[in-house]
Amino acid sequence: MSLARFSLTRSVGGAVVVTLVCVNTLLLTVFGILDYQGEKERLETDLRGDVTLAADQFAESLSQSLWYLEKDQVVRLIDGLMQNEIIAAVVVTERGQDKPYAGRVRDRAWRASPLTERPALDDVISEKREARFENTPVGSVEVFGSRRFMERELDSALTRSVLRILGLNAALALCALLVVRWRIIAPLSRLEGYAARVSLGLAAPDDPEAARQLDALRWELGSLGRTMRESVRRLTAAERKYRDIFEHATEGIFQTTLDGRMLSANAALAVMLGYGSPGELLANAVDVSLQLYHDPGDRRAMVARLLAEGSLTGFQVRFKRRDGQTIWVLLNIRLVRDGAGLPLYTEGTLTDVTARVRAERRLEILNRHLREAVQERTRRLAEKAAELQAANERLKELDRLKSGFLATVSHDLRTPLTSIMGFAKLITRDFAKFFSPFAAGHQRLTSQAERIVANLNIIESEGERLTRLINDFLDLSKIESGQAQWRDAVVDAAALIGRAAAAVSADFEAKPEVRFTMDVADDLPPLFIDPDRLSQVLVNLLGNAAKFTDEGRVRLRAAVADGRLRVEVSDTGQGVARESLEKIFDKFHQAQAGDTVAEGQRPKGTGLGLAICRQIVEHYKGRVWAESELGRGSTFILELPLSQSLDAAPPAR
Repeated sequence: MSLARFSLTRSVGGAVVVTLVCVNTLLLTVFGILDYQGEKERLETDLRGDVTLAADQFAESLSQSLWYLEKDQVVRLIDGLMQNEIIAAVVVTERGQDKPYAGRVRDRAWRASPLTERPALDDVISEKREARFENTPVGSVEVFGSRRFMERELDSALTRSVLRILGLNAALALCALLVVRWRIIAPLSRLEGYAARVSLGLAAPDDPEAARQLDALRWELGSLGRTMRESVRRLTAAERKYRDIFEHATEGIFQTTLDGRMLSANAALAVMLGYGSPGELLANAVDVSLQLYHDPGDRRAMVARLLAEGSLTGFQVRFKRRDGQTIWVLLNIRLVRDGAGLPLYTEGTLTDVTARVRAERRLEILNRHLREAVQERTRRLAEKAAELQAANERLKELDRLKSGFLATVSHDLRTPLTSIMGFAKLITRDFAKFFSPFAAGHQRLTSQAERIVANLNIIESEGERLTRLINDFLDLSKIESGQAQWRDAVVDAAALIGRAAAAVSADFEAKPEVRFTMDVADDLPPLFIDPDRLSQVLVNLLGNAAKFTDEGRVRLRAAVADGRLRVEVSDTGQGVARESLEKIFDKFHQAQAGDTVAEGQRPKGTGLGLAICRQIVEHYKGRVWAESELGRGSTFILELPLSQSLDAAPPAR
């Protein structure tokens, strides 16, 4: 059998060599750059020094010829200076003149040629000197030195540096490769071979040949070899210990795939399930769902929970032995996943709890008999309680029948009332349009026509009153039966109070002797409430104040007190007797002569308005009440909790 060769040793050796070459290249490159910069600065300094010296000497030798205007001599001196190849141009200028007196400049072939104007040169160093004859300025000299030859020397130096780097790298790479192969790759190959043989079971941890090869290692690799051999010895001992635990455990230990194939099992599990050995169990158990589980659905449920939770503890289920006998077992199992999180297999332990389950069943039977005895003794009390409950249910049923009856009757009355009111309006319109004109000028007919119109108006007003009565019936029935729809929303309390006051403004305009005022705080917080229901309550309270106040004032106040919205409607009417302050919130109760003023002087109502108000307010965990004294007016107070209202509001988006 050939051992699989790992790529570890080659990759380590290659990495070491490449690292050394890269580091050496980097260092040599840095030093080469430094040498290049130093050489460049040196050549630049030498060039500038040469140009400066040439300019000084030329200015001194030229002064006499320039004084006597000996142009031929000046030209010969310039040609002599141009013999130096580093000189790119020479310009001689007379004193006070801008145009050159004489000069030479290099062309593309680097030959000296005369010039007539100041040259424009690139990549040169220039030095300008003043020419003096006997301390008298006679002109100026400007010498231009070219960097052309300096760049050639720099290119040559750069080429030498690159060749030096390549040569040193090649030598270093060869030496490093030999040293790494001798000191790293060969010892690591021994360690690699030892690890491969141990992993394939071809060598024991204490194999003499392996020990001899590892002992031959030196320095850190020798320490690594000894550590590896010691680690292999400990791992082998730990594997042997856990193998003994696995094979001699009293509980069943197993591994299974998700599709139901048994991967491993110990002897205790084989005996528990009626097999002679673990090998026999593994050979026969190819689908544990059908062969071991009493109900295959139990395993499907267990696998589903494992995929969701990862592990199960104390999962009690029925198993089938090989001989067909059913046993109860307790499973502790977990799902093993790979590095990517995908499920691989399951592993766990299994305990036979058949004896315990049978004892629990016997105890359950005894408990059942005891419960039956207790139930028999308490049956009579339960019968009495049932009778009371039945009576209570009958009362609730009567209340539901009453609410349903009111809703049905109100609904059945509203349809014909709508027709009656519509026809009454049509008759009134047609009578006034077609018949009243014939009574003009006839007193008896005119009186009779007015009486007929008045009677029709009575029919219309009474129909509207009955419609309000029916609507109040329906509202009250829906609220009491729990069928009312509450369209809660976040509303501006101040704006809602203002709209309610505007809705009853016509009632106060009809009574100029009654003055209506409002005092609403500026900092009222928003409410989470049905705006129509709250408007219904406020309009009812303001409408009652306008109805029962003949003169004086009606005042509406709203503010926040103790975390609650407090609304007060006070008037200067006749007031309500103290004993009637709670009765006025009952259904069908109206203020009579003993409550306020004589009956027949007020607009008739249904007696349901305040009862509906209380139902609405109590739905929002608030309260409404009245404070009054006869002859001193009344104050109706409404309070709604703010915190509960805002807590019930949906979060802002």
